[in-house]
Amino acid sequence: MTNALDTAFRRLDELDLSAIQSTGDWDLGRTFSHLAQGVEFSMSGYPEEKPKLFQMTAGKLAFTVFKMRGRMSHGLDEPIPGEVIGDVSADAGLHRLVRSLETFRDFNGALRPHFAFGALGKDQFALAHLMHIENHLEEVRLG
Repeated sequence: MTNALDTAFRRLDELDLSAIQSTGDWDLGRTFSHLAQGVEFSMSGYPEEKPKLFQMTAGKLAFTVFKMRGRMSHGLDEPIPGEVIGDVSADAGLHRLVRSLETFRDFNGALRPHFAFGALGKDQFALAHLMHIENHLEEVRLG
């Protein structure tokens, strides 16, 4: 877990918000807020979940494939089911994302099932969060 979280913190720390922009449908603030909510939901519970049968079959298979490839791919303009969408600055969104990762790192409670992948251990969730961040950063370019 430490490796995945360390990589996530390092990757986010390298971002210069004054020199980057989003090339996708979402601005940077929206993207970072989305990523933060994914981390927060792993501790508090996802507002909406796929059926358990989906989680145990297609969801588990998808996570296994992502893990084997070392990268995630998903629709980068698809919100997490039930996430709160709102306008937020890039700075505020990035700050929220870093704080959510710090909270996750220090979290000792029971993790909640991922809405699609189902039950994941802390190391698996850390990897999922890192892959999710990296996938969205594919749409971030130097301005």
